[in-house]
This record gives sequence, structure tokens and C-alpha cells, in this order.
Amino acid sequence: MSEANTIENQVMDWYRENYNRPIFPFFKRQALTPETSLSTGKYPWADEDAIEILEEYFTRFNVEKRDFSFIKYWPNEEVFMPLNFFRSKANKWKWIEPQPLTLNMLVESAKAGYWLYD
Repeated sequence: MSEANTIENQVMDWYRENYNRPIFPFFKRQALTPETSLSTGKYPWADEDAIEILEEYFTRFNVEKRDFSFIKYWPNEEVFMPLNFFRSKANKWKWIEPQPLTLNMLVESAKAGYWLYD
């Protein structure tokens, strides 16, 4: 088994064992593929969880953050506009579509030793 394949298995196993739990005990685990997005799709992480999980990822797999931009993947989480309807049309808060952060991105960055995607 090549070193690159070993890293891929380590990242996928780490995620599967620690963060791919069903919401309720009788639910099935989400099927994981390298294309599984952690910031978009059917089961995105909440930003509080993402911060903690990504910190563990960067430390555990010795990946330099370099230009990692959390806001690219969770752009709307820090925004709270309860009275947005009172704002003028030009100043209303608008939803920003998050970019997908995939398991493959975690794997490839772990192989490189630094974040490759920002």
C-alpha cells in the first residue's frame, strides 16, 4: 500500500469513526465518498462543529493552514439579521452560497502537508 493511499485511509477512517455518526441511534450512517461535502449538501456541519473538527484535522494530520479561509465554506454562519426586513433593499443581508469542502480536499491536503484549496 502506498503512502498516499495510507493517508487517504487514515483521513477517511478518522472522519468515519469520529464524525460520521447517525443523528439518532436507529438511523443509518451517511454514506461517505471522497466527494462528500462537509459544508454543503444534505448533512453540512454547523460552524461551531466545523471549527473544532478542522482544528483537530489540521493538528492530527500535520497540515499547514496557510491560506485556509473558513468563511469560504461557512459564509453565513456569523450573520444574524432579525430585523432585515426593515433595511433598505440595497442594505439587506443576502445569502452567500457556501463552497463545498469535501473529504477529498482533506485527503489531498493531508498528502501535501498544507491546505491546497484557497
